[in-house]
Amino acid sequence: MLATKISLIIAVVLGIFLYFVLSTSNFFVYFTIPSIIIVNVIRILEKKKQERLIFKKE
Repeated sequence: MLATKISLIIAVVLGIFLYFVLSTSNFFVYFTIPSIIIVNVIRILEKKKQERLIFKKE
């Protein structure tokens, strides 16, 4: 879960910065969609890793 929290913090900080630099349509296309995909991929990978650790313990 640490990687998910770190990626969320990075996404928020970059989002605040890019919000003032890019126009609204460019912000949505170049930041919002990719950041959602990246954070969700990290979350899925962490869940799979935790499931493997739990499965190995049993």
